Amino acid sequence: MTVEECEEPKRRSRQKRVGDALRRDTRNRLLEAAEEEFAARGYTRATVTRIASAADVSVQTLYLAWGSKRALLRAYMEKSLTGSATSPEDAISRFVGMPPRERLAELADLVAEIAERAATGWRLYRDAAAVDPEIAADWDELQLLRHRLFTRVLDDIPVTALADGLTPKAAIDTAWTIASPDSYDLLVHRLGYEPGEFRDWMQNTLTAAILAPRTGTDTPA
Repeated sequence: MTVEECEEPKRRSRQKRVGDALRRDTRNRLLEAAEEEFAARGYTRATVTRIASAADVSVQTLYLAWGSKRALLRAYMEKSLTGSATSPEDAISRFVGMPPRERLAELADLVAEIAERAATGWRLYRDAAAVDPEIAADWDELQLLRHRLFTRVLDDIPVTALADGLTPKAAIDTAWTIASPDSYDLLVHRLGYEPGEFRDWMQNTLTAAILAPRTGTDTPA
């Protein structure tokens, strides 16, 4: 085997790494441009032409990188939900072994943190779902995913800790409803709650709706 033949796999490997890096950069620039376009104009009035132009690529490159405007919206929503600090599994693991009241306080913290970051994305998705059947299906999937996450957080709270007559399933459904994106939109965007006020409202409302009142013999959780 010649020297040139030995070097060929290395050259191809370097080219692949460079190509992969360029593709990631293009996808990231398009996603950032889409975020600005969606936030400024909403999903329906956003155009792939403006998104591509803002990212300094062609419309064809946008479609090669993402496939559709809908895919960009989904990626924007997922980025807003997950953030950069922790994975969904890490977020769930922090609740393991927590007493019920402490768990609901921690859940209020998580909901407030995600809502502040993802509020625009939720609103975009909700509005787009009204005019696009495929986004409507995505919206339903995201809502069910949120329900499954609440189930994992709350399903092992002892029945004896729940409000009188409340079943574990009803407790999960109640928390899922109270801690909805609509609650954040109504209280923060329409009534002017500060993020900290929203977080406190969330903790107090979840606790009152889900847990049995403390008795004189209870120890703080």
